[in-house]
Amino acid sequence: MAKRPSLTPARGGPLRRAWNAFFGITLGGLLRWAFYLAILAALLAGAGFAIFVLVPVSTIPGYEKVDAYAYLDQGWGTTADSPDRQTYYYTAQGTSMPQGALTTPLRYNWFVNLEMPLDAKRFVEPEHMQRYRFIVDPLPSAANPDRLPVGFTRHFDGALGQYVLDITCAACHTGEIHAKRNGVTTAIRIDGGQAMHEFTNMQRGAFGPTLVASMLSTWANPWKFDRFAKKVIGPRYPEGKSELHAELWDTIKAFATQGQNSPLRHLYPVVEGFGRTDALGRIANTVFGDHLAANNYQDATAPVSYPYVWNIWKFDWVQYNGSVKQPLARNIGEALGVGAVIRLTDSYGNPVPEEQRYVSSVDIPNLDRIEHTLQKLTPPRWPEDLLGAIDSELAAHGKQLFDSHCQGCHGPHPADAARQRASAPGKPWPGTEWKIEVIPVEHIGTDPSEANGFVTRRYDLGKAGLTREEISRVLRPQLIRNLARNARWHLDEVIQARQAAGMDAAALAPLLATYPDPDASAEATVPRDTFAAIAAALTAAGEPQTASTAPAWECDLGCWTRALLDDVSSGESAIDRQLEAIDVSSLSEGQGLNILGLMIKAKYFADNHIGWKQQMCLGGFGTLDLPQQVAGYKPRPLEGVWATPPFLHNGSVPNLYQMLLPPDQRSARFFVGRRDFDPKYVGYASEPAGPGEDNGFWFDTSIDGNHNSGHAFVATPEQLEAARSDPVGHALPSGVIGPLLSDNDRWAIVEYLKVHRDLPATPEDFSPPDCWQ
Repeated sequence: MAKRPSLTPARGGPLRRAWNAFFGITLGGLLRWAFYLAILAALLAGAGFAIFVLVPVSTIPGYEKVDAYAYLDQGWGTTADSPDRQTYYYTAQGTSMPQGALTTPLRYNWFVNLEMPLDAKRFVEPEHMQRYRFIVDPLPSAANPDRLPVGFTRHFDGALGQYVLDITCAACHTGEIHAKRNGVTTAIRIDGGQAMHEFTNMQRGAFGPTLVASMLSTWANPWKFDRFAKKVIGPRYPEGKSELHAELWDTIKAFATQGQNSPLRHLYPVVEGFGRTDALGRIANTVFGDHLAANNYQDATAPVSYPYVWNIWKFDWVQYNGSVKQPLARNIGEALGVGAVIRLTDSYGNPVPEEQRYVSSVDIPNLDRIEHTLQKLTPPRWPEDLLGAIDSELAAHGKQLFDSHCQGCHGPHPADAARQRASAPGKPWPGTEWKIEVIPVEHIGTDPSEANGFVTRRYDLGKAGLTREEISRVLRPQLIRNLARNARWHLDEVIQARQAAGMDAAALAPLLATYPDPDASAEATVPRDTFAAIAAALTAAGEPQTASTAPAWECDLGCWTRALLDDVSSGESAIDRQLEAIDVSSLSEGQGLNILGLMIKAKYFADNHIGWKQQMCLGGFGTLDLPQQVAGYKPRPLEGVWATPPFLHNGSVPNLYQMLLPPDQRSARFFVGRRDFDPKYVGYASEPAGPGEDNGFWFDTSIDGNHNSGHAFVATPEQLEAARSDPVGHALPSGVIGPLLSDNDRWAIVEYLKVHRDLPATPEDFSPPDCWQ
């Protein structure tokens, strides 16, 4: 029988000695070594935490000292506590942090009492928030008693019984420029302008990671937590202390496990830096990824500047890429993107029961309040006392150049009466409906990443239980009403024009008797043969049979007729084909957000018994929620543009002067993070203030998503002549929009843009509608 091998090492060998030493350790020795190892682990963890928190902070700009504040008269008064300004800044939208948290949102009282990770200073101390380039008013107010940054407020969560932190649209759509004059630095508020912060940056040292580090250090440090608990709990302390500790940990976990911000996913490979975010990409990742399914996460590779929002209520397309028509739809999408809660599946991944779907925390009454406040906002006027006098002679020359080379795209292009009634029947007159054409990327030549991504990314909404039939129930009425409006008001315009010209309108006039105002009731159904009859009558009346090559804003009555004929002749059959083509498992970004917005509104209106007329008012002047998908960007009107650097949709051009240079002469790399304003070149200072003051973001235009190409004034006389004589066959090269300008001409246009006005102006007696009467 073979001898079983021994597990004991041979006597006298090194393994034997190690064996004896290990099993000879006493319990006290083991505890002593465990204690030493625990201390070493704690020291290493503390060092690692300190490195994580402190070292990257050197990339955050220093505090900007300000001597005075100026609030321009943009229709909201000239003081910090003006009622409309306070309404816009601090009216809650129903959002929370982390985005869409159901049971673990960051409580407001926590946020205002958190300390910095490694000292006892408040995290929300104004000087600290201003380092992230948030805007903080000089004094607290009734709406902002804790002096938080503009756009940071609170709403009450009934399920928690507490206020939670709420981020509003003002956080990203309020600007500030710093003017230095006679040794005094004045912070000039630009309401509705572009923010400079990097709120969505998840790199170490930025706002989000440092906030999480503050929560983690508070949870882990018993002395820090005790100070925190006394402030949060108040007189009942120490009751509830253990519950607070557990709730804080749950919220930390929610931040750390939020899918779209996980560094392992690397969804945002292009660093956004200051004043930018990939807005639509982040909204889609929040709504379709965080709220629905991880396979919906998409790379968002095209950061864009925060667009300025004055006069935007006049646009016929109200999203920066021309993808959204209805103001309420845009605002719901924005609220979802910054943290409004919507539950699309249960804890097991099943769709929410059908009768409970699409309930969200979006505060629609407050969105309406914010929107109507914005309708009173006017563009900022150049303050000569702070930024210097205007060279009126140079500006007059610039106006001539602007009218010749810029007006055609940037407008404004007011609608005629028929199109205003068809698009936004609630607007007071046609001059408040501005037609905005989306310029294709191959024409304008600017960085195509955002435009192309918007139309190519695909999302699966099937896991929410969404069906084509459900979509049809909410989308078909919109499409029918849109067609009915276009046909009805266009027909009316054709009749009036023919009668004014002394032409026979007998074949057309009888149709009006059988085709009433499509907005007279909630029912927009029009018999199919009526559409066909309108098309036949227009054709028989000799209306144009060929499409016009004119831009959309120059489309006259004849070319609009031609564009409309194909739609009305097929009537609802074309709508049927459009609805049948919807694939719930593969929706574009625009389709998905449009459909989800329609569902949220329909659920809210049904649950709150909102009638049809009130629905039209809340939507925004009766505008319909219809999407548009064009790979391009809209050339918006330019009043007040001087106050919104840097320029182009992705912020790749530092000042207005460089916008008029050939693209290869623009800065290929420039510094972002200072708000010192350069009134000559019209932009922020784009170099560090001095040695050792280079904390900020270096914008590299060689990176896809950051390109500063296009919008080029470089055309030769021969190219311009060819384009004028045959615009279809000899169009300008891609990205070329005008002639090569002299340097004097460039300075003249820059000077004029300081005083440019978009006309027609809002009527003096205009008052936003009250949708809750």
